[in-house]
Amino acid sequence: MEEIDLENLYNNAACGLITFKLNGTIVHANNTLLKWLGYTQDEIIDTLFSDLLFRGGKMYYNLFILPLLQLQTEVQEISFDIQTKTSTLPVLFSAVYFDANKSVGKVINAVIFKISDRKKFEAELLRQKNLVEQEVEKKTNALEEVAFNQSHLIRAPLANVMGLINLLDEESDLDYHHKAMLKLLKESAYKLDKVIKDIVFDASNQ
Repeated sequence: MEEIDLENLYNNAACGLITFKLNGTIVHANNTLLKWLGYTQDEIIDTLFSDLLFRGGKMYYNLFILPLLQLQTEVQEISFDIQTKTSTLPVLFSAVYFDANKSVGKVINAVIFKISDRKKFEAELLRQKNLVEQEVEKKTNALEEVAFNQSHLIRAPLANVMGLINLLDEESDLDYHHKAMLKLLKESAYKLDKVIKDIVFDASNQ
């Protein structure tokens, strides 16, 4: 069986790997992380891990992540931004705090995943979602306007009919047959008016 080159596997992993002491002093970083950051090993060794963070990230690390590491000895998938030589790198940070050896003592081993592509994907999804919502709102507004206009076109003559029915209803000399027909006509007109109102209400609540 072919022997695996562990050093090569470590240095060229698909994620960033970094080791630093509890006080933040960086002991080592793999080639992947160095490439992302734009630094050499010599440039980064003995600097502080917190120097890679922005002001807000430093506060978050010192007030939350570091105490949690000391208390639980591990943290998982914490999102923050790292400063590179030229830009900002959104990452997911996972780490364990353990005793490495007598010469180094207790250290923090961290795994860093670059999520800039995922951020772009999420931003694009959000943009598409907003576009869909805007389109739905536009169509809903158009439907409401059509329903409102059409209801007025229909209800205007209907209102005239209902007015005439009410006038006729006040006539006292109508015989039983005419009163029955008038009652039926009145009920039909009010039902039609209710149907139109319901259509407008449903269109307004789509």
